[in-house]
Amino acid sequence: MSNDMDPESRLRRFARSFRREATPPSNLAGSLMSHLGEPPRREGPFAMVPAVGMAGLVLVAGVVIAFGAWQLRNLGRPTGPPPVGLATATASASPTASPTATPVPTPSASPSATTNATPSGAVPSYVPGLAAMQMVGPRLGWAVGSRGIYATTDGAHWSKQYSSGDAFVGVDFISSTTGWVVGAQSLLGTTDGGRSWHQLGEAQQWIRSVHFVSATNGWGVAGGNDPGEFHGILTSWTGGTLVVTGDGGQSWSSLTSPADVQSICFSDSAHGWLATASGTVYRSTDAGHTWNRSLQMAGTQQGLPTASRIECAAPSAAWIEFAPGGAAAGHSPYVDYATTNAQSWRTVMAEPGTIGNQLPGVPAGPGSYPGAFSVVDPNDAVFVGDTPPANAASVMIATNGGATLKRTGSIPGPSETYDAAFISTTTGWVLEVNMNNQVVIDATTDGGYHWTQQLAVSR
Repeated sequence: MSNDMDPESRLRRFARSFRREATPPSNLAGSLMSHLGEPPRREGPFAMVPAVGMAGLVLVAGVVIAFGAWQLRNLGRPTGPPPVGLATATASASPTASPTATPVPTPSASPSATTNATPSGAVPSYVPGLAAMQMVGPRLGWAVGSRGIYATTDGAHWSKQYSSGDAFVGVDFISSTTGWVVGAQSLLGTTDGGRSWHQLGEAQQWIRSVHFVSATNGWGVAGGNDPGEFHGILTSWTGGTLVVTGDGGQSWSSLTSPADVQSICFSDSAHGWLATASGTVYRSTDAGHTWNRSLQMAGTQQGLPTASRIECAAPSAAWIEFAPGGAAAGHSPYVDYATTNAQSWRTVMAEPGTIGNQLPGVPAGPGSYPGAFSVVDPNDAVFVGDTPPANAASVMIATNGGATLKRTGSIPGPSETYDAAFISTTTGWVLEVNMNNQVVIDATTDGGYHWTQQLAVSR
């Protein structure tokens, strides 16, 4: 006789199922009857027993066996229902960030703005005719300002690519085709080298600057008060926040960051640097989700706001210029630092008549005012210093991580420089204001000894 036709075996099987529950289900009898009332598949000794009698017998026996089993199960156990535990992850006492090999920016849960949003925040009261520039190789480059977007395809001749009612204050290209331009009240993108531009999203506050590492992943500084142009970026003295995009700038979300962000850069999808209005540099190795303090600027006059610009050169290399303000008698303090290993910083140079007095042994910078600078690679950068009383901008080339400084020539006639773009220590371009109150693109191919004017627009 098979187990399927053995009543005792069937009763024991259902009793075992029943014992799995702490409390018998209310429809036990119906359940048992529904199972035991199935027609037999083969003939056997009980085939002639009436179905109703058979079901009644099975039901009574099942209840007796199950009740006894349930009583035995609960002997010696405390009363009340058993506790229920869910397997959940428990944070350690001191968690540490463990980034993946190639982390990507992940927007936070905070709402992100779209192209239909109306951001809040102040807008700059003045933007020069040309405020920022970038070169992608020796022939291809862009310059932007209140007069529009200009481009060159031969490194010498410039033409206007785009006009707008907005004033542009920053530019960032990752290739010869893909780039972004930051306006005072807009963000534009191109994927065809600037032949066409399309409007992108904004954060909850106006975006001041952006830095992308791919066609989709980028970071920016948004918001803040009293915005103004500083070395080719629109910066705010205080209140700037860090934002991130994973869709090429269509939408932006906030990331937790130190207070009063002014300047950011990333060398890849994981490694980034951030500078704040307090004169502090922070480093991230997990796409900007956590930041660790790396450098504090040398002390200067308390209470004066600091303007800062940082440029990445490699995952572990960066150059930074701080300008804490407080100009007097033709001098305005600034100090420049560099690191090639993310562990130690070199004080490269400082304005000698002000903050340089507090830094004995630090070389003097090329001008009495902070000028423009451009990073070439982790070890090399070019600085152009303003000296308004002398109507000249002097050039200084820093090599060997800033350990070696070399003065070359000067750009005659400028009262102020806005930005610089060097592709080597010999070949570069500078935005400067000439004596005719024009913003001019000047170029050099010999490290700053000689300069050629390429474009001039109204200031």
